[in-house]
Amino acid sequence: MKRRKFIKAAAFSGAAMAGGSGIFFPKPANSYTINYVLSLDGRSDAVFGTMAQANVARDASENLPPETDQAVINVVQEVQTSLQERDFTDNQTPFSRRLGNVNQPLWGQQRNEDLGPNPGFGTTQIKQNFVTPISFTGSTTAGIDRAMLILGNDENLNALELDSALIPTESLFEDWGTWAGDLNPQTGEIISTNSVATYETKYGIVTRLYTADEPIPGGRGSITFNIDGGRDVQARIIVEVEFS
Repeated sequence: MKRRKFIKAAAFSGAAMAGGSGIFFPKPANSYTINYVLSLDGRSDAVFGTMAQANVARDASENLPPETDQAVINVVQEVQTSLQERDFTDNQTPFSRRLGNVNQPLWGQQRNEDLGPNPGFGTTQIKQNFVTPISFTGSTTAGIDRAMLILGNDENLNALELDSALIPTESLFEDWGTWAGDLNPQTGEIISTNSVATYETKYGIVTRLYTADEPIPGGRGSITFNIDGGRDVQARIIVEVEFS
């Protein structure tokens, strides 16, 4: 039962569809392109503000509410350790309940990179009475942020629909992206300026492709965020990132 903590609650609903291993971008019903100024939009508090405005994050406080299950607290501490070990230590947001559920916390903090702030967020997945950690950073966080704005405003998705279509639910999901691209963890050298991640949501699958087109201050990058939520939502969002 490595990295899984038992939770006392009796039952939780919401099974996610399994993700594929390949890269596949079906033609979405709706496609959008939006700019993302990293120095402004990429701050963890700005991303948290988007989530709060969309009502996905609620009842924010400095600490987890006292009625939070101890199993959830243990997993939150595990995610916090992972964030801190990777230098995501700045600009920590309050802890918030996802859709009012005290045992579904959501929070963020950032790592300041040469190209701009890298917002890292943590949450938990509760399934079959077990709670497991989830963390996502960089271009995945930016894609979720812009998708909440677009799908909330242009397609009138409510908070529950946004949460179900965008927030990862895949147990033990981790995405430690950097704005420079994929790095060698031993040397810190750039392996590739492209990065791909696929994760499960309650509605289906999200596939994210990030390219650091000009990984220098003042340069640019691009995120293709493909949302395959079955009958509920189909959309492709292209985020043009402007580095600091």
